[in-house]
Amino acid sequence: MSIKRKVLIILIPLFLVFTLGFGVTATAKAVEFDEDGIVEADEVIDDDLFIGADTVEINGTVNGDVFAAGSIVKVSGTINGSLVTGGQSILVDGIVNGSVYSGSSTFTLGSEAQIARNFYFGGFNLSAEPGSEIGKDLLVGAYQVLLSGQIGRDVRAGVGALEIDGVIGNDVYAEVASTTEGQQTYFMSSPPGVETIVPSGIRISEDAVIGGKLTYKSSEDQADTIEITPGGGISFEYDPDVDPEADPGEIGRISSAAVVASWLLVRVRVFITLMLLGSLVVWQFPSLLKKVGDRGEKESMPSLGWGMVSMLVVYLGAFIIAGLIIAGAIFFGVITLGELAMVILTIGFSSLGLTLAAFGLLVSYGSKLVVAYIVGRLLLRWLAPKYEDQPIWPMLIGVLLYTFLRAIPVFGFVIGVFVTLIGIGAMWLTYRDYSKPGSTEEAVVEAEKTP
Repeated sequence: MSIKRKVLIILIPLFLVFTLGFGVTATAKAVEFDEDGIVEADEVIDDDLFIGADTVEINGTVNGDVFAAGSIVKVSGTINGSLVTGGQSILVDGIVNGSVYSGSSTFTLGSEAQIARNFYFGGFNLSAEPGSEIGKDLLVGAYQVLLSGQIGRDVRAGVGALEIDGVIGNDVYAEVASTTEGQQTYFMSSPPGVETIVPSGIRISEDAVIGGKLTYKSSEDQADTIEITPGGGISFEYDPDVDPEADPGEIGRISSAAVVASWLLVRVRVFITLMLLGSLVVWQFPSLLKKVGDRGEKESMPSLGWGMVSMLVVYLGAFIIAGLIIAGAIFFGVITLGELAMVILTIGFSSLGLTLAAFGLLVSYGSKLVVAYIVGRLLLRWLAPKYEDQPIWPMLIGVLLYTFLRAIPVFGFVIGVFVTLIGIGAMWLTYRDYSKPGSTEEAVVEAEKTP
């Protein structure tokens, strides 16, 4: 069997996972980008769509998957595919004939919202209004989840507060905070887009319907706030992490389905985060991404070595600089220049903190995106060369592959380390070349030639 055939055998299952998870119904001819942020009511897009703006509105029809990012995202039209979206405030009051993957401060399913498949959400607030529908499962991690609509199958939630007065077709499994925790938690103000913060705990009204079993895990039995008896009964599990002094004999076991759901939620969050950031890089910095990718591809081993050196230099240097800041503050404090000592501490540690935060973002996300782009481009160059020059496809394939490989115990950790070092090293080598005398003008000219 040829190597290429072996690679195809490995990639086909991954492609099927992607297809089933995102509900792809047709092969896309080419991806489309929308920069004004609006799909008009009479507009029809026969393709996958990447759309970003401060305010995104999808009022028309998209016959493909949609990747949307903005401060506010509104969907009142029809998406005949899946929706991957992130932002501050998201409102879906239209039809999504696939699944929805979202990370945001608040997400609202309006009364006309219909999601044909699954809904995966991570954020602060999720509200499903009466009349809204989720065809299959809801998997959510948030502070508060308010469910007044209809969900066809299961709900899996890790939340601070859960309120249900709608219809759940099958089971509900929830890890919720206790009511006493809620009384000890105070928010200075509501997060953007969130009108009301409800107390923690689980509350199920007498109008709610749960077709299967209700299982909730908490440090407190909250039977008094559950006003119905689901078809499959109610099971309460003590949470040893929240209440470590609980009787071990009373601590329930987490079902294998809950473990799988928790694992899947983490993977979905990782994929959504990396893909949204990757889409932003592809959109705003395509030529820079290509330069760094070319360097990492041609010099992968030097990039690995320079990545290790860069990590050591930055973090060891930060430790040394912190010591110098403290020493300088002590020196000026001793000679009675107390105000100057305070200025040195404030400016010094603020600058150091910003530098470390920026480098931390490159380590956590930038390095992964660089290597994902390189790997995705190599695979497309081999298997589908015509898509190689469209950077979003290498990024999509690379991020998908990284997400699943990183989830493998032990091996995934090793992959993560190598990816981080190679990505950081490639960025450093690109920066070093750019900063050489005479290279700036050449880089500008080359960037201008890049479409």
